[in-house]
Amino acid sequence: MDTYWHLEKEDFFKGIDEVKSLFLKNAQCLDLPKNEMVFLEGDAGDSCFYIESGLIRIFCMDRTGKEMTFSLRMKGEIFGISEVLNNSPRKACAQTASASVLYAINRQDFEAMLQEHYPLARSVITLLGRRLRQMGDLVRRQNSDVANRLASLLISLAYETLRSTEAWNQPCEIPLNIPQEQLASMVGSTQPTVSATLQQFRNAGLIVASGRRIVLLNPIEMIYRLDHNLL
Repeated sequence: MDTYWHLEKEDFFKGIDEVKSLFLKNAQCLDLPKNEMVFLEGDAGDSCFYIESGLIRIFCMDRTGKEMTFSLRMKGEIFGISEVLNNSPRKACAQTASASVLYAINRQDFEAMLQEHYPLARSVITLLGRRLRQMGDLVRRQNSDVANRLASLLISLAYETLRSTEAWNQPCEIPLNIPQEQLASMVGSTQPTVSATLQQFRNAGLIVASGRRIVLLNPIEMIYRLDHNLL
């Protein structure tokens, strides 16, 4: 499973509970519905966000309006840090992919916490290094075909439910109901192509799909085919 190292996530504040309490005390709680924009590319990078619950999509749009999703941020993650540290405008957009509860802290308060709490600064450095490596992996995946990109996305969406060895060999329902149009934007493709690729996965016995409901019939088999370019 080394290919999926970036999916192994722990709460950003694990081991520094006192710092987490201080962060939440200084932050503003945002209860957002699905498809709510958190920020747009070009907005001032004056705050960062901790995800209490939900799912956040980080993406950019080209000149034609086509969206390219770079990452999905999940419960326990923090995002928007790099612009805060650099005091620079947002380089991407962030939107809720499900109803989400976020905690937003402004740049001044976050910088003060970094100066006063070394464990927090160390966690930020580790996180930024991890995401730099993840971005490199993303660039390499974008050169693969749609089937590989879609399979990687489905695995990432289901990953939180695959926490035991037994789970990898059993049917697993993706916990989010995402329309094909959004799946297409996440893999840099079109809805008809994603629809055809999902049918390909059905024919191969990898998934069962009905509407927005997708069940991975054997996650470990999908991993095997993905890693060996058999999709």
